[in-house]
Amino acid sequence: MGTSKINRRTFLQAGTMVAVAAGVPLHASQDSTPDPKKILNYTEGMPYRALGKTGIHFSAISLGGSGLQADLAGYAIEKGVNLIHMSPTYKGGDSIRELAKVLKTSRSKVYIALKDQFNDIDEPLKIMGTDHVDFIMFNRHNASAVATDEIKEKFAKWKAAGKVRYAGLTTHDDVKNCVRAGIDSGIYTLMMPVLNQPAYESMQDEIRDAQAKGIGFMGIKTMKDIPDEAMQNAHVAKLMKNPGVTTICKGMQNYEQMDKYIAAVKEVLTGSKELELYRYANANRENACMMCSECKRACPQGIEVSTLLRSKFYYADQLGDQKEAIETFRNIPEDKRDLSACNDCGLCEQACPNGIQIVSRLREAVDSLENRIV
Repeated sequence: MGTSKINRRTFLQAGTMVAVAAGVPLHASQDSTPDPKKILNYTEGMPYRALGKTGIHFSAISLGGSGLQADLAGYAIEKGVNLIHMSPTYKGGDSIRELAKVLKTSRSKVYIALKDQFNDIDEPLKIMGTDHVDFIMFNRHNASAVATDEIKEKFAKWKAAGKVRYAGLTTHDDVKNCVRAGIDSGIYTLMMPVLNQPAYESMQDEIRDAQAKGIGFMGIKTMKDIPDEAMQNAHVAKLMKNPGVTTICKGMQNYEQMDKYIAAVKEVLTGSKELELYRYANANRENACMMCSECKRACPQGIEVSTLLRSKFYYADQLGDQKEAIETFRNIPEDKRDLSACNDCGLCEQACPNGIQIVSRLREAVDSLENRIV
């Protein structure tokens, strides 16, 4: 299948259309002149953006929890980061224990967004040494599962008990449809979807509508499939050009990377750099998965294509989180990861809007992970 080309006019407008529609100046948040005294952990040099009408301002860079290291998290907080996303499953539970070390002295400086991957919310709260989290992030990857009675009841129960403040939605499968369902549900204050290049292009209506309803966007996997550092910085600047993007959540490997992304969120994207980013996006389209799930829907055998690919190429390869990769793979029903039924029909590749060579990548993912399950 040939590569699906990006419409240049749409690409170049993607960072401006929400701002124009909302009447907000470029490179500004919904509140362009916030009172520093009202911002948690305010630090000069870090941009902050308002989360709707909650009174909360997020640092433009927030910290991803997979592989979190206590010393690096402490450094991020010193630099003005005030939001950390965590799952009890990251690195087999090592990451949340590292976060606990930081919270002993810095709980009052950060908002915590906790993914709902636990049996009992009191368990991760106890590990972190806190009595509440600010955002409970419901982890859903099918639009029909986004606004169930179960979610509403859990959130109401935990909020009434003072254990959570706001509900958020995190999704990295069927992303556009899940986000739309989340916006329309009235449950969520924060959306946390994949916002790599192709996903961001497709999400303009959702970002605009979320901003109009006071719902924030916390972009994840923003650098997915962008190995070029200059283009990573350009994509960060493009996201920040859109006032509907509240924060970029990024796992950090070292101090230098932290400093690099803080610098990137303050850059103004020039026209020439945006054109370069457009050309780069087109040239690398066949490597950029936007996690739309079209491949999975097209598979006549019902193979969990997108989750298999995410296990190998995101968790294992990009994040280096082998435990999360194996656990995600293990949780796929055996009949949904058994490629013996795959006859290489190529329907998944035909359905992919980016023309990714899915069949070979799928076999590589399964071959890599299936023998590592114990």
